[in-house]
Amino acid sequence: MTKTYEARFVPAADVTLDGRLSDPAWLEANVERHFAFPWESRPAPATEFRALLDERAFYFAFRVDDDDVVLVDEYGGKEDVMREDRVELFFSLDESLREYFCLEIDPLGRVLDYRASYYREFDFSWSCPGLEAVGRLVPGGYTVEGRIPLRTFALLGFPAPESGVPIKFGIYRAEFRHAAEGGWSESWLSWIDPGTAEPDFHVPASFGRLRVQRA
Repeated sequence: MTKTYEARFVPAADVTLDGRLSDPAWLEANVERHFAFPWESRPAPATEFRALLDERAFYFAFRVDDDDVVLVDEYGGKEDVMREDRVELFFSLDESLREYFCLEIDPLGRVLDYRASYYREFDFSWSCPGLEAVGRLVPGGYTVEGRIPLRTFALLGFPAPESGVPIKFGIYRAEFRHAAEGGWSESWLSWIDPGTAEPDFHVPASFGRLRVQRA
């Protein structure tokens, strides 16, 4: 069975993007906690994902346990996010990933957004229209909150949320650690084990579904 995340519809959700996840609306969100290291045999640090929709936007939030946050020393642009701890969301227009869209967000809310097509053809010139994101370092880790206008999904060709048609969707995390000899090590968390020999989120098997849950 395909794994599905159900984003609850909350009228006038009134989410403030501050990284605190303290708005009452978040109490109504389903919490996805099942993240693991598909390519390593060790327990994964805790990761929580939440999402909501209202009449205007799709809201998302992560709460991440991380006792060694890795950030670049001098940030020079969005591709530097590839060298940092981050959370990731992918949205695909089709089953075979002929066209999909990726958001990778670091602990300070800086975004690497790009358009992609299978296999691993990336267009880093693309930017997600209307995306807002914030990140906050907190004791023991970090949080990320974001908002995407519903009109952005329509612009990109996705079905309207009220249609009931699910979207092909992936939730991931890059977990970096400082290495004693300098540099960093890389590990990869996913909500689904894609069954690949090497770490790779950019395959259809790593995607599940995003569906709107109405009362």
